[in-house]
Amino acid sequence: MNEPDREPPIGGAILFLLTGPILWGGHLMSVYTFHAVICAIGNVATPTIVPAFVTLATAVTAGLLLVGFGAPGKAARILHLQPDEERNRIFLFPVARLLSGLSFAGVLWTGSAILTLQACEQLR
Repeated sequence: MNEPDREPPIGGAILFLLTGPILWGGHLMSVYTFHAVICAIGNVATPTIVPAFVTLATAVTAGLLLVGFGAPGKAARILHLQPDEERNRIFLFPVARLLSGLSFAGVLWTGSAILTLQACEQLR
């Protein structure tokens, strides 16, 4: 007996497409939450801790987004999508790359604020 072609799980496809925006949202939330908590505590080392954390979080998130942008086939295999299917190469991969590129720009934009703004200045 032949098995009919199985459709990949729709949840995996949606997660694959939204990986970039999810990483961007996680970065944004972690940076602003860390900044607010550290400034509320009020530590002497705050002017060095906040920029270090924002720089590290931005570098890690940007790196993950670049890996997702450059090698979407690996992420597709993890989510049980077939990277060799034509519809994945025509639709899923370009859309995932577009969203990852936009998310990369958003992560860099959020991270660049550390270059122009002083830590805890708006909370004083």
